[in-house]
Amino acid sequence: MYWIKEMQNAIAYIESNILNDIDLEDIAKSANSSSANFQKIFSLVTGMTAGDYIRARRLSLAGQELIKTDNKALDVAIKYGYETAASFTKAFTRFHGVTPSDVMRRNSGIKYFVPLSIKIYIKGGFDMSRKIIPNIPDIDYYGNGVDYDFNVLEAIFKMIGTNANRSELAVYSGMGNRFCWKPGAWEHGYEEMNSIDKTPFETEIRLLKSLGWEAKYISVLRDNDGKPLNTDNEKIRQDFVDSIDRGYPVLSRNTYSHRRNIIIGYEDGGSKIISTENTETVAVHVNNETVIRANWEDSITDYILLIEKTETVSEKERVLDILRLIVKRAHMVNEINGLKVGFAAWESYLYDLEFSDFSNLSPEEVGIHGGRMCIYCDGLCQICARNETLPYYRSLAERYPEWREELTAAVAALDECQKYAGFIWQHVSGVEDGETFRDPAVRKILADEGRKAMAKDMEAIEQFEKILEEK
Repeated sequence: MYWIKEMQNAIAYIESNILNDIDLEDIAKSANSSSANFQKIFSLVTGMTAGDYIRARRLSLAGQELIKTDNKALDVAIKYGYETAASFTKAFTRFHGVTPSDVMRRNSGIKYFVPLSIKIYIKGGFDMSRKIIPNIPDIDYYGNGVDYDFNVLEAIFKMIGTNANRSELAVYSGMGNRFCWKPGAWEHGYEEMNSIDKTPFETEIRLLKSLGWEAKYISVLRDNDGKPLNTDNEKIRQDFVDSIDRGYPVLSRNTYSHRRNIIIGYEDGGSKIISTENTETVAVHVNNETVIRANWEDSITDYILLIEKTETVSEKERVLDILRLIVKRAHMVNEINGLKVGFAAWESYLYDLEFSDFSNLSPEEVGIHGGRMCIYCDGLCQICARNETLPYYRSLAERYPEWREELTAAVAALDECQKYAGFIWQHVSGVEDGETFRDPAVRKILADEGRKAMAKDMEAIEQFEKILEEK
């Protein structure tokens, strides 16, 4: 048990030097260990790397400081080892799920990451027995919600052995051709996969079915104390264990995050789960790093279980089905979850851009780090997703000569449409205080260019309609 004491010494060393440049070699020396051996044991015992632990502690402390003091965000960023406000905001938002600006305005809470104690594992009888799905692909997140959702979908299908490339998933999920926006709201989340789902996990269930997978959705209803009403923790645990034993990952959501999380394994008979999460907010699986969580059943809100592979319809039928949905959404008049969809969303998006009054807003409320410029970029994430669909539409044009003319025209139009995202980004990137975005004359230019992009989106939909008319 000597090494457990040394790991606790290492944690104490980290805590006492949390505001300093911490060298891994020095941490290892505090544990009387070599650097390589220390890293191996630390990850084995804690379920995270030393670097992840330091990052989590610093961001937790930074969040507390923003709440309890009037210190400027940049000063807090520098104090906790971040050289720029941009890098701090990105890391802070990934960890806490909210921006530093939101916390400083007291509009949002933060997540607390307390110092680890190795004694917890000793008391519980640390057991490394585990079952894990092999060959887990990386799941990256860089601030683009649509891109993240594509990464999650691609990872799921790779793990279950279904041949579906990213471009196919962009088309069959509908994410590559949709657009939604809430008039005048200036809220985050329009680019999230579930933003216009009428029922939870609607997009994933539809996608799985279209590619030949039967799946079951389970919603965990809870009382005011968080106790499950329609199931129990033992049943939830058994569902997850059974799925992992069959080699199928579980796609779930939790009370602390709206993002999807892939459960890839378990330990100790399911008392702990192994997930692709790197923080409590954003799932990122890199270089086989994962998170092991105990008491996990208490936070599950809903999940999808894969049942079995089934027969699927022909590719041609699948394409026609998704084109019908894409066209339907494009012309939709009714709102979904309070959001306008399709061309109605485009018009609302561009109207808000051109005519909203930003004159009484602070630079932070307008700027790229959580302000309206950032929220507007949620729309750009959706527009940029058109680019993901192009390879698959091109391949369809080659395989189905009867659609070649329409699909070629649609690809050209979508390619022009998605370029608008880059046009906007050139005008707003690097302008942290939002002054460029505040200028009505500049926003008029951006809105006019957006109307040209919308016209190209309309051209693509017209080509899809021709295919449906000729089938």
